Amino acid sequence: MKYFFYIFFFTIPLKGLHAQANDAEAALYNVGFGGLSGAIGAVINKKPDDKIGKVILKGLWQGALGGYVAFESKRILRIAGQEEDWKLYWTSNLVNAAGNSIKENAANNRDFWDQWNISIGFNRIEFHTKDEFSVRYKVMPATAMYTIVAFSRFKFDGSNSLKSGHLVFEQNNPDFNYVASASPGYILFNAPIMNQRINSNDRTYHQILTHEVVHLYQNNDFMVFNSFYNQKVHTLFKNSNFMQKVNNYMYYDIHLIPKLIVTGFEYFRRKEYYDSYIEHEAGYYSNTLF
Repeated sequence: MKYFFYIFFFTIPLKGLHAQANDAEAALYNVGFGGLSGAIGAVINKKPDDKIGKVILKGLWQGALGGYVAFESKRILRIAGQEEDWKLYWTSNLVNAAGNSIKENAANNRDFWDQWNISIGFNRIEFHTKDEFSVRYKVMPATAMYTIVAFSRFKFDGSNSLKSGHLVFEQNNPDFNYVASASPGYILFNAPIMNQRINSNDRTYHQILTHEVVHLYQNNDFMVFNSFYNQKVHTLFKNSNFMQKVNNYMYYDIHLIPKLIVTGFEYFRRKEYYDSYIEHEAGYYSNTLF
């Protein structure tokens, strides 16, 4: 866990920097985030005979490329919400998956085309293209636990899940004054408050949906940090044949830990709702800023 400091330090926004004011700033943030995390991860996963300068440069530019692609996915998502176009939601999902795949490859010190990943809920599908093409399915265990709880407590919305490409649930609780929330792997709508907001023209369904999808994308942004730990995690189980077989079907979503820490830190220090960088970014791309 000695790299945890790097994760925490480099993912907390600077004090006073609340979010993007325009697309140029949004692009710079995503590109910088991707480049920095890619360079750090590449150094951690450097092979003994690799030259450090070359490794840093490769991780930096590939991570920056992945960050830019992730930025474009959020811009597509914004258009999807404005035009209420389900096809664009799926397009955005695929572009976001590509951007995060490039960042992961950078942080793992691989060529940016070596592996492509897409996550839906707790399911992760990996497309390996180096040497021989193969497809692997993996479960994200922590996200799966969140999702199991959601299935046990809330009503599953299959129609909007299929349309948006994300697991969507619905709750009927007028006592909680929230419209929607995003947890690892799924989105939850509170129907009574949701209907009030829509009927009062305060928000539209697609604005609220887009806002929560951005939060899921933020989880995806943090996936790059799993590359910092992969080797350590698998080393823990090197003497267990059973666990080595389990590892073939598991993608340990440790990235949720730094994501929760950063989110908690942001929420703790904010004075207004959108003072949080996490919320401000979601509001920026979904046009829900006050």
